[in-house]
Parts: sequence; structure tokens; C-alpha cells
Amino acid sequence: MKSIRSFAVMLTICFLLDVTGGTAAEKKPAVKKEVVKQEEFAADLVTALGWEAGLPEKPRENDYLAILSGKRVFRFEAEDVYDVKNDNVSVRNYSLYGSFTGRGWVSGVAVPTIAHFKVFIPLEGSYNLIVAAKGDGQKWQAGGKEFTVSTGGKLSEAVAGAIPLKAGVQELNVVIPPDGGVDYFVLEGLPLPPVEPVGGWHMQNVLKMGELAEITAALLDLEKQLPDDPTDSTKTLSAADVAQLPLTVKTTTIGYLGKFIAKQWVRADYRGAQLEIPFSVENSAVYGLKIRLLGKELTAELDGRKIIRPAKPYLDWVDLGYFRLERGTHKLLVELTTNGGIDVVQLTGKKSSPAEYMAVCGMKGDPEAPVKRPELDKILASLVERFKGRK
Repeated sequence: MKSIRSFAVMLTICFLLDVTGGTAAEKKPAVKKEVVKQEEFAADLVTALGWEAGLPEKPRENDYLAILSGKRVFRFEAEDVYDVKNDNVSVRNYSLYGSFTGRGWVSGVAVPTIAHFKVFIPLEGSYNLIVAAKGDGQKWQAGGKEFTVSTGGKLSEAVAGAIPLKAGVQELNVVIPPDGGVDYFVLEGLPLPPVEPVGGWHMQNVLKMGELAEITAALLDLEKQLPDDPTDSTKTLSAADVAQLPLTVKTTTIGYLGKFIAKQWVRADYRGAQLEIPFSVENSAVYGLKIRLLGKELTAELDGRKIIRPAKPYLDWVDLGYFRLERGTHKLLVELTTNGGIDVVQLTGKKSSPAEYMAVCGMKGDPEAPVKRPELDKILASLVERFKGRK
């Protein structure tokens, strides 16, 4: 009887193994779909261009977007990134020395002590190190440089200096003076042009040929080659007419500092000035922006995006570049240096349909057609070959 039961058990096991094996054999390896999603293309593009240093060990969707967005302002709360195990500091959350951000601020002790910070940034380049701290004679080390910062007895913000950084993990150290402290620090670099479709990234959507052209034009700086739009005529805005003029500027018609286009132009006194120039566009499209300016350097901000360009000591055109602007109102802030001036702002609309993007990129076909997987390697190789750097 026992032998019969044993035989039955063995037969059952063999049957189960056979079924399991057959099921496994019937499973086919996952086949990638013929079309390419935006998520896949974004990841492959970052890898192809050698930007992986800006990715964490296990990258997610937002990590790729951080690289492609081109935004280079990163803020870190000191209490979140210091060496908890080894630093002889403590975290305070009272505002006796001024207001603070985050959970609190890192406080030193009665003698000088070192705080070690470790952070991660996705993009390389030159950054200004800005610190919010307390105490005189702080010694900051970052990017192979050392800076002395003094902010007095209150938590105050100061610019330590400019540092070159590679993408990836960064280590910053500060010698905190007796009874000093650190609230936060910021690494601020000029933004890079965003590499994205006109409508932004929608990672789960299938990538279309028109969107591929928009990405290509952004990456290779081709938007300036888009044809002017005759239906969106060039606008010339007089700064004297559209800006609210602060007390440190006046209008003038003197002509020995360069030719001006408006009836009068605006000039700052020895204190300089910041002008806010609002403007609107009727279509969502690419626009070229120029300013007729007098000054050593142009520092401006368009819808929160900082722009720095060289300028001249007389009124002349300064090219800000080409920008994708949504229909509606926008804000341009212009910093005037001592005795600097501004005449006009000029906007030139570009034809910006997906078909126009494809034409300027040398691509043929239907802008609505999906990008096919067999074409992907060839597309990426072409982009890498043509890419000359992110400007």
C-alpha cells in the first residue's frame, strides 16, 4: 500500500513539473513595442550624450528631466546634508538670530568647528556659492576653492564666490566660527537651454516626429533658423513708454552715446536701476529678443530665467537669444549699471509649427507620425555627431 501511495505522489510531482516546465517554455521574452515613448527617448538621449554623471545610482523619470530642463539653481538646507555622525554641531530651531528656513539651522559650538556637507547636482558648470549663515570669518571650501564669508551676528545671506563643478556628488566644508551657524546654501548657475518638445515632456506618450524635431532644434540651437512669421510682425517697445521708471533713472534725448530709436531713451544715475518691462505675444511661438542697451554688461531675467550678455559703453543691440513663449503676458527685468541706459526692446516672431521644425532640422515626413524603434539608434547617432555643446 505504501509503495502505491509513493508511486502516486511521484507521478503527481512529475505531472506538476511537466506542466510548470511547459508553461515556462511557452512564455515568450518581452518584445519592445515598435514605437518609442518619450520616456525611453529621454533616457537614451541622456546616455548617448554622455550626461550620465548627473544621474543617481537608480535614476527615475525626474532625474532625466532635471538634466534636460537645464535649470541650474540648487538649494540645500544645512540640517539635511551635514555629516550627522562626525560633525560637532547641533540643529537649532529657534529664531533668536533671525528667521530661518527648513526644519532649523546648523549651530556651531564655543570654538571653531568644521561642518561637512555632501550634495548631488545633475549639471556641471560654473556656480555661485550663496550661503545663509551667522558669524564672521567663516571658511568655506568647495570646488577646489576657499572663501572667507562674514555675515555678523544674525543669519544672513552672502555670496561666497564662483566655483567650477562637475555633475554628481559634491563635498563642501565650512569652518564655523565660535557660536556661528549655517541655515542653507545655494549653488546658482546660469540656466542652459531646455531640451524638450514645445509642449514639454509627457513621458508616457509616444514620441512623434514633430516632437523629435522640436527636441533636435533645441539641442542643436537651430531655432534661430526658423523663418520669420510675417503674420506676427516685429514689435519694438520703447522702455520709456512701457516700463515703470524708478527714481534713479530719467528719460533723455542726448545723442552722443549712440543712436536711439525711440523718441527718448532711459538712463540710470550713479545708483543704477532695475526696470520691469511687461510685454505680450499673440501666439505661442519662438521669439527672438533684442535690447538696445548702454552698459558694461546686460543682466536680465525673462519670466524668471536669468540672462547675462556682454554689452557696450554706448547704445547698441544686445541679442538675448530665442525663446519659446506662450501666448499672453510676459515680464522682462533689466538691470541697469551705473549710468547705464536702455532704448528699446525688440521681439521677432518665428514660424513654429512642427512642420517648420522638421524643415529646419532637415527631416521629412508627417509630424504626427510616431518615431519607430528601428530608427532610434540612427537618430541618436546623428544627434551625437551634430551636437557641439549646450549653449
